[in-house]
Amino acid sequence: MSFSIYSFLMAVLWSSVFVLLLCLCRRSRNLIVCLGVWPLLGVIVCTLARCFFPLEMLSFTHVVMGSELVTRVDDFLTSPVPGLAVTPLQFGGVVWILGSVFFFVRFLWSYGKFRKLLYSFAPLEEDDGSPYGEAQALAEQMGLPGFTIYMTGIVRSPTVTGFFHPIVLFPLYPYSSEDYQNALEHEFTHWINRDIWVKLLVELLRDIFWWNPLVYLLKYDLNQTLELKCDLTIAKKRDLDGRVQYVRTLESTAFYAKNKEGNFFEMFAIAELSLDGGKRLMQRADAILNYEHRPRRIALAMVFTSLIMAALMIFSYSFVIQPCYEPPREEIEEPIGDGFYTGLSNKDSYLQKNEDGSYSVIHEGNVVALISEDYAQLLYEYNYKIIDN
Repeated sequence: MSFSIYSFLMAVLWSSVFVLLLCLCRRSRNLIVCLGVWPLLGVIVCTLARCFFPLEMLSFTHVVMGSELVTRVDDFLTSPVPGLAVTPLQFGGVVWILGSVFFFVRFLWSYGKFRKLLYSFAPLEEDDGSPYGEAQALAEQMGLPGFTIYMTGIVRSPTVTGFFHPIVLFPLYPYSSEDYQNALEHEFTHWINRDIWVKLLVELLRDIFWWNPLVYLLKYDLNQTLELKCDLTIAKKRDLDGRVQYVRTLESTAFYAKNKEGNFFEMFAIAELSLDGGKRLMQRADAILNYEHRPRRIALAMVFTSLIMAALMIFSYSFVIQPCYEPPREEIEEPIGDGFYTGLSNKDSYLQKNEDGSYSVIHEGNVVALISEDYAQLLYEYNYKIIDN
């Protein structure tokens, strides 16, 4: 395995393709109703994997020579700026690192402020009535080891947080006992599914690739995907009347939250019960009310999606685009015999790795020279194939 600026750019390109694929899949009502959210989760996993592993495999990845435009762009990025000792690529790298540090520090600062504010609240006790009573019964039913509940006027929607202990924050809305039960089941399900860890991973991805607008689109679509996943988990356990009551709680929450200002709690919450009364809520309601639990279909969807995404992932690592350059003559000529030279080309020559770590240059089927690993790496960068002996 190796890493280069070109393998990194290919990772950015393919992760962007996966984000666009996620957006298309999430907007398909029939896909979500029939197959659930597994296709969406599969695309998210591939997006994260492709971003965090921008590598190329020496024995698998094929180097594709780019067009003249690619070469010109590469020349521009790697040529020093007139009057300065840096290239645009180096300058962009510094800006990228500084931006990532800024977003990461801002996230840690905001999280510290969030935790400080959280501990300033007084949690509900067992004798405080709703919603503690509903939460206690539901926690035992769902197998939760414990929980903490706060009632506060600064959140817009019932929200759950806590990486190792579920903490539910309720807004001061006139909820009925049934609404509390629906909201608590929703938030507890988020916590059991470990959705907060997924959201944290995407937040880290946003902090690293802050300059890529498609990462923000991924973060936006992730929230809806997690909501749909949670909704369908609950819908699977309910009859039609129970699902109707659950949707009514979503609609009530969206109505209450409509004119309430946002807050920075949303950055650290697993997901919000309902903050949008528009198309996103309609999509969720449609998926819940029309849900049919079909284990066989879901299993086939998982297998089919896994195969497609695995094939796309393998294909994404199968090639890397590089600019086309002719190497210097003295770097590709090797002595043969007494003072005679022959020009080598990556079209009629390749490298063969030997057992002792050296490399043989094969030209038209004949070994013309033995070279070191460093020199072999140089020729590899000029698109010479390397084949194990």
